[in-house]
Amino acid sequence: MKKLNEKLDRFFSRTTSYDRVFTACLITLLAGILGTMAAVITLIGGWDNLAATAKFAQLLGVVEHTYIGETDTDAAVDAACNALIDSLGDRWSYYMNEEEYENYQAHSANQYTGIGITIQSGKDGTLTVLSVAEDSPAMEAGMTAGLVLTELDGESLEGITVSQLGERIRAADGPFTLTALTPEGETLTFTLSAATLYSNPVAYRLLDSGIGYVDLANFDETCADEAIAAVEDLLDQGAAGIIFDVRDNGGGYVSELTKLLDYLLPAGEIFVSVDRDGGEKVTSSDADCLEIPMAVLVNGNSYSAAEYFAAVLREYDAAVTVGQPTTGKGRSQITIPLAGGGAVHISSRRYLTPGRVDLSEQGGIVPDMVVELTDTDTQLAAAEEFLLTQG
Repeated sequence: MKKLNEKLDRFFSRTTSYDRVFTACLITLLAGILGTMAAVITLIGGWDNLAATAKFAQLLGVVEHTYIGETDTDAAVDAACNALIDSLGDRWSYYMNEEEYENYQAHSANQYTGIGITIQSGKDGTLTVLSVAEDSPAMEAGMTAGLVLTELDGESLEGITVSQLGERIRAADGPFTLTALTPEGETLTFTLSAATLYSNPVAYRLLDSGIGYVDLANFDETCADEAIAAVEDLLDQGAAGIIFDVRDNGGGYVSELTKLLDYLLPAGEIFVSVDRDGGEKVTSSDADCLEIPMAVLVNGNSYSAAEYFAAVLREYDAAVTVGQPTTGKGRSQITIPLAGGGAVHISSRRYLTPGRVDLSEQGGIVPDMVVELTDTDTQLAAAEEFLLTQG
């Protein structure tokens, strides 16, 4: 560096003031170009990806400037991004465009945009309100369970699915009207506006038998705190055991999972994460734990954190598992925002139970008590009966 500075000093001493200014500007320009190139190379993941990136950019240019028909660049880029992630053959990895990413972030925060009603579509296509959320736009407007929705802003809802109705409600610009029939056949019209609502991932109650029941809808934001508060309240009510229901629970954040496991289990490992090079990262629990009979209800839609939750409680002999075999998802994902909007949700690590079981390789877990589900919820009844014998 010292020799370089001496050479630059000699060079500038032999040049005019104009030459010095020009040379300095040239050096600054070159430094800026090199800096930009370095940033681009970093953004695309290194020099090895430069050829592929250039090929895609050239192809995109050909489509835009040569194709005789109409082109939609955004749609083309989204399709290419989807194809790239789909080529991995990993069902847990996926690309999200900008709108999908915004919805994903809201869902992960247990928030959604709507009016606060749960709707069921009948065999004849009728849309019936099953429930109305507390403090929601629907409740404030006077909507009640049992209403059959017939029109949105005067347009018939015949042939519309629940999902399509939800999309129309979210897309509404300002207040809109919903027309509905009461069970008695009276026509009512409600004026509403969609709002961002919080959906509590935990519901609980004390069963008549004295067993506490805690339903976990997911392991997204606030799940652990809400579940712990539910268990504490049930214990205050005198619960003799706790049933956790993770049926149809799609999983969520590892941080929420480990926080709840730490509350329930004694000192020891509760989560083992393995990177692509085989390096392990272990999360452990403290000595404080919940000493009460427990059961976990599972089914084929208990994914990720949900089936892991059941597997770890079983490994610690802290809970019996009841229901149907789970799917087997032993891979964790990270969500990476992309330049220009959107994001990729991609498998980056695999996880093992404390006993070093890979749930993906094992194919999920087979419950201790395999029970078919009926209209009377025989799975819940079996778990309840078992816990009543553990007092």
